[in-house]
Amino acid sequence: MSRQAMRQAARRRVQEALAVKQKEREAQERRLQASAVAVLTALAERDAAITVAEQAAATSIAAMVAEGLSLAEIADWCGGLEVREVTRLSRIAPQGVAS
Repeated sequence: MSRQAMRQAARRRVQEALAVKQKEREAQERRLQASAVAVLTALAERDAAITVAEQAAATSIAAMVAEGLSLAEIADWCGGLEVREVTRLSRIAPQGVAS
């Protein structure tokens, strides 16, 4: 085999090896992208669930305030929930009302 033929064969082998590595990197990027989308989707779903739950709590707190209870009394009625948390929840605007 001539020197030129050996160099061409070597170049071909390097190009093939690089092509394999490139395909592996692309596959890894696709997997990582899918995982990142799954993480962000799960966090968005969590945030939406928290918003719904806090809205429900705020509505119930408003109903208790309408019954004449203070925020401290509401905290006691709610098993010793911190007044600070009751206060925070009481400030959430009722659903459908802009703040």
